[in-house]
Amino acid sequence: MPKKSTIARVAAAGAVAVGLASVAMTPAAHATDNSPCGAKFHHAGTTVQYCKLWRGNVPVLNSSWTKVGTLVDGGSANWFECQAKGGEYTYQGDKNDWWAYTEADNGKWGWVSEVFFSGGNNNERDAGLRLC
Repeated sequence: MPKKSTIARVAAAGAVAVGLASVAMTPAAHATDNSPCGAKFHHAGTTVQYCKLWRGNVPVLNSSWTKVGTLVDGGSANWFECQAKGGEYTYQGDKNDWWAYTEADNGKWGWVSEVFFSGGNNNERDAGLRLC
């Protein structure tokens, strides 16, 4: 993972907030997330956490909702830097307006809808992943 400055990460989080939707006050996560992201660790100059996905071939999008890459493997194979609230994404009847920032398998950075995260309810943030 390439080093990203704090300014770049903040700018990326701001792009999600502006590009995906306006951000309101964030409520605390509900206790229904039975599969929160794991412990924080340092990787290539930033803090990341492994988060379990319930399927593979998950799209990674930029702030304009354009696909920039894919996370091929599901399960606990993927790490994420942080999460931010954005526009609602729907997949097979489930929906979520929380997004997690990560590096796709092709090396491009973008956002994954937490609709693909294991555990939790619709429009609920991950109980363990830090906020952007």
